[in-house]
Amino acid sequence: MEGSPHRTPKVYTSPATPPAQPILAASPTSSPFRNIKPKTRQERAALRDKVALEKDRLMKRTGLAAKMYRENAPDTSDGLVVPRPDAAGFMADSDRFHTDVAGEDKLRRDAKIKQDYLRREHTRLERAKAEEQRWARIQQEKANEEANWLAERQAGIKAKRNASSVPFDMVTLQYHDSLDGERLRYHDDKVRYRAAVRSSNLLKNGGSRAGYDILTGGDVRGLQKPSYPQASGALAEEMAEARRRALADEEARLAARTSNY
Repeated sequence: MEGSPHRTPKVYTSPATPPAQPILAASPTSSPFRNIKPKTRQERAALRDKVALEKDRLMKRTGLAAKMYRENAPDTSDGLVVPRPDAAGFMADSDRFHTDVAGEDKLRRDAKIKQDYLRREHTRLERAKAEEQRWARIQQEKANEEANWLAERQAGIKAKRNASSVPFDMVTLQYHDSLDGERLRYHDDKVRYRAAVRSSNLLKNGGSRAGYDILTGGDVRGLQKPSYPQASGALAEEMAEARRRALADEEARLAARTSNY
């Protein structure tokens, strides 16, 4: 086709040249320009704010510590000093900033009156307790004293100081109604008997032979010899028993002596 007016030009390609890429038609929605969303004033100010930049970097950290910080970090800076509304230490501004001055003064005076009342009540209770303890101590001392005197009366040690050493009542001049009293009566009767016998013997053997009293000139008064005193009651039984024992011992001694011969 040498004589054709429309000749196709020959394209020379080298092995190192990559094949030509097909040219795609531009879609209606695509744009050859790169669109960037504009930043707001707050964002641009935050980029210039060092504190906000550091906070943003802290929130973007990785690791367990960063995770715990993100989960527990307060929403605002007030969260560091102001508790959350659902926290135990939260207090509303109406409670913190009390404007009732008269009410505050009333509460202060009531608190002072209550403190004075509690102090007086505490003093009263302490004094009442001390008084009860004092009376309890007095009653205990009285009970101990009564118990001591009762023990002394039962023992009779101190009563023996005023008691007579003989079974004889110095007030009624009577012998005690006991075995010891009978012994003392029997002993005194024997003393009186010996005294009467001695007086009779002196008058009989040592008097004047004139037949009258040489001192008074009167008649000689004769003395009647008393009878020998006899024991009675429990003393007689005791003496009889002692006599029987003595006779039995004497017979046993004589029998032993006879058997030896």
